[in-house]
Amino acid sequence: MANELELFYWWFHDDMTGRRLRTLYAMDRATATELYGNVQPDETTRVVRTVYQLGESVADAERPSNLHAVAVRKGDDPTARP
Repeated sequence: MANELELFYWWFHDDMTGRRLRTLYAMDRATATELYGNVQPDETTRVVRTVYQLGESVADAERPSNLHAVAVRKGDDPTARP
């Protein structure tokens, strides 16, 4: 069963400098609290990811079935076909 994972960059108080700092990486609340203690999310950095279990199908029912991968070339490419 797929789960949604909500990630943020987090604000925390640095005891050594006495300043409010932001984490270098986005993480979930449990991880941020474990690493930094009292944290507040930077709401502008919110990202939601879908996490699948091992062996679970990742087929997306909402994705159109008529999608195709295409090669993209620069307009000035001499090997490009007209």
